[in-house]
Amino acid sequence: MSTKRVIALASGLAVVTIAAVGAIAVVRGLSSPKGAALATREQAMEALGTCIAKLGPQCKVLVLCNPFTKAAGYLDDTSRYERSAVRGLRKGLGRHIPLTEVIPEIRPEYFNDRQSLILLPDCRTPLSFAIQPASVDHLAEEHPECSVIVSLIGLPAGVETLKVWSDKDPRCFALLDPDLRVLGPPAAVVEGFRHGKLLAIVTQDADSGNLLIVTRDNVEAVLERQPKALGY
Repeated sequence: MSTKRVIALASGLAVVTIAAVGAIAVVRGLSSPKGAALATREQAMEALGTCIAKLGPQCKVLVLCNPFTKAAGYLDDTSRYERSAVRGLRKGLGRHIPLTEVIPEIRPEYFNDRQSLILLPDCRTPLSFAIQPASVDHLAEEHPECSVIVSLIGLPAGVETLKVWSDKDPRCFALLDPDLRVLGPPAAVVEGFRHGKLLAIVTQDADSGNLLIVTRDNVEAVLERQPKALGY
């Protein structure tokens, strides 16, 4: 066998080996705890998207994404979780509801004086306190066609001071597993739904562990039976 043919054969085997290793890595990734978490996140957002499509079939969606994805690599966990969430949301919304991804600004204090940021104990959406609230108003104004704002990072602390939270503003929020203590007591959450500022929330049922969709129809029952599902 010629030297050139030996080299070509060796190269071909190397490609096959690399492909096989890559396939094994993908399979292992899907079956790993992290892979399961990514799949669950995608399923949760698909359920939320389906609910949005049902409640607002003519809407357009603005998605508040994690600001730290800008500096994260493609395979970084932050990017992977973000992509899984957006992928699930697109599936749930269907082809007829467009979505636009945007990134809110981070408070300057986060970089200059992080200790000055006051977080709630065990807050599951710490970015609520890192987001510059005014940037949410700014993004909403840049995309006036979007009537539903989906946040993957919780509501910004101080959202009640924003124009977009006003009863006069037609837009509303849909949220992924938020910590609604940022709104105050549970009564403020009920009021948010009644006033049309909160459209839907996807979280985890504290009893069964299954996905739980919260709307104005069941929010009071959820707060009474399992307030932890909403952060309380």
